Amino acid sequence: MQNQARAKAEEDLYELQAEFCKGMAHPKRIYILALLKDGEKTVNELARLTRIPQANLSQHLAILRQLEILQTRREGSSIYYSISDHRVVEACELVRGSIGERLRKSRLVLQITS
Repeated sequence: MQNQARAKAEEDLYELQAEFCKGMAHPKRIYILALLKDGEKTVNELARLTRIPQANLSQHLAILRQLEILQTRREGSSIYYSISDHRVVEACELVRGSIGERLRKSRLVLQITS
């Protein structure tokens, strides 16, 4: 019985992980995280830096908040966004590094075979 409970808990965790990855599976959301890794920014700053229309940006920010990746604070009429768990940024950087390494190896193979 204990093994079944453990297997179910593990299955649930994989489901949550897949949902998290689905939420992260948009280049604009990854870009937003990259912009926020050095500190908080207002919605207006993010809109200016990303050139994403504010309505669309708000949707991306809402998804990142639902995933509990971002947190907010209000100061007057401004809402500031920041990263609540920097391990997510580290994970994105690891994936980006892995992709970069694969691209470098592919280019090297192409140079050798050309």
